[in-house]
Amino acid sequence: MNTHTRYILLAVLLAVAAPASVHAQAHRGQLRQGNHQYNKEQYSQAEISYRRALTQDTTDHRGQYNLASSLYKQGQYSEAATHYNFALDSVNDISNVQRANTLLGRGNSYLQMAIGGQSENVPQSTLLQKAIDDYRNALRIDPTNEDTRYNLAYAQHMLQQQQQQQQQGGGKQNQQQNQQNQDQQQNQNQQQNQNQQQSGQQNQDQQSGQDQQQGQQGQQQPNQDQQAGKQQRREEQQRMQDAERMLEAMKNNERQTLRQQQRAAQPARAHRTDKDW
Repeated sequence: MNTHTRYILLAVLLAVAAPASVHAQAHRGQLRQGNHQYNKEQYSQAEISYRRALTQDTTDHRGQYNLASSLYKQGQYSEAATHYNFALDSVNDISNVQRANTLLGRGNSYLQMAIGGQSENVPQSTLLQKAIDDYRNALRIDPTNEDTRYNLAYAQHMLQQQQQQQQQGGGKQNQQQNQQNQDQQQNQNQQQNQNQQQSGQQNQDQQSGQDQQQGQQGQQQPNQDQQAGKQQRREEQQRMQDAERMLEAMKNNERQTLRQQQRAAQPARAHRTDKDW
């Protein structure tokens, strides 16, 4: 390889290495700036610096972890948990301490989401269980971390309280359901009693109506019998009167016949004429 060729190869290597070095320096500069802002509690500005650093290297664990921490400080717990996930999935090798701290940060994000109800799609009990799992995994790596141990106990207590409330709520719901069933049964019994009373009253009214009708029919029957008796007596009187008239007629006939017979038995008398002197 001649001298000219060596110069060309060296120039190419420098051209390739220079941008990488520039990007690395920019990346580190944004991280340092973000850390400075974070320490001054300028979390929104630190977020911007960390995002700029990640544009240079999205796989950097420190950038993802610091961005998640700045989001957590601003109360953006769901997005913070997402970037803690990115930090755990980083291709860069991370130490056990870094992994334990990242698990603690993600667990804290889940716990805050459960407390504040920021996630509508994930139940509170699921978020609490995720936080508990992260705290336990962090303690397996670093059992001496008292913050992790305290947060684990707090999350477990919250989950236990929620389960008790659900059980009590289920018991109250069952009691309410039983009370509703009892009230419904009582209403049905009252309705049945009312129906029976109404049916009994209707039967009584119907029977009373039948008795009254029969009474009226019974009253009508004597009236009819009385009218029939009167009619029969009138007919008998008429027959008696007819018989008396017939008997009287027969007597009259007999008297007339007798007079005729008597007249026929007497001598004839002269008729008065002019007197003959």
